[in-house]
Amino acid sequence: MENKIANTLFIPFAARVFAADYFPEYFNDPVALQLKNKIPPKFLKISSQYEMIASAARYYISDKIIREFIDKNGKCNIINLGAGLETVAFRIHNPNAVFYQIDLPEVIQLREEILPQNNHEIFIADSILTTKWYDKIDKNKPTLFVANGVLMYFHKNEIFNLIGNLKQYFPKSQLVFDATTRFGIQCANFYVSRFGCEMAKMYFYIQNLDEFIQKSQTQLLSSQTFFTDARKMLGHKMNLITKFNMWLVDTFHLSNIIHLSLNGAL
Repeated sequence: MENKIANTLFIPFAARVFAADYFPEYFNDPVALQLKNKIPPKFLKISSQYEMIASAARYYISDKIIREFIDKNGKCNIINLGAGLETVAFRIHNPNAVFYQIDLPEVIQLREEILPQNNHEIFIADSILTTKWYDKIDKNKPTLFVANGVLMYFHKNEIFNLIGNLKQYFPKSQLVFDATTRFGIQCANFYVSRFGCEMAKMYFYIQNLDEFIQKSQTQLLSSQTFFTDARKMLGHKMNLITKFNMWLVDTFHLSNIIHLSLNGAL
């Protein structure tokens, strides 16, 4: 694809397929599994067990947050920022929620070619950094924005602008995203670079969460380590290197799922 960020969309998709294939007790994604043959082989061969689980873990945690948000708020919007080949609208089939899948036109075109679209899912072809697509959303509903594996591809000023716009236009909203440290982003860039020079570079990291909360003028609802549940549920199935890396990342909070209230907790 012309946009380098779009070129990365098969990385998390392959990770969800891997997790659902080998560890269904932890992560179940039957629609993704059905589309396994659509994944270019290199995305299934290059990644290690740890790297696959690390990518899938963000979806495991954000799925739990989405379910809790729907249960609490009833009729609501779930908006995937930079949706890629996300299949959450099938993993969480709840008639109270409308799932908006927002991504670049070339990505939405690919989605339409290989992914089915269910009756509570809407595709929007646009950059998440614009505000044009805001008018297509019912702003009176409680809204949860989800950005899995997305924000790190942008610069910090772009992230603050995005959050500022979401705060302004969506008065009943929350944001869930994954973030890593400076060291973590260096490791992530090395990992992604192995898939080829057409892959995008990552920039955004959070070294000090309190400072980020203050600058973004948001309220922290939770910050969760990636592998708390995975280590309990899958410890006996993981190889030694995976176990060590999971322990290292959780112990030193190298990667976290951040859950923010943008306009006061709902």
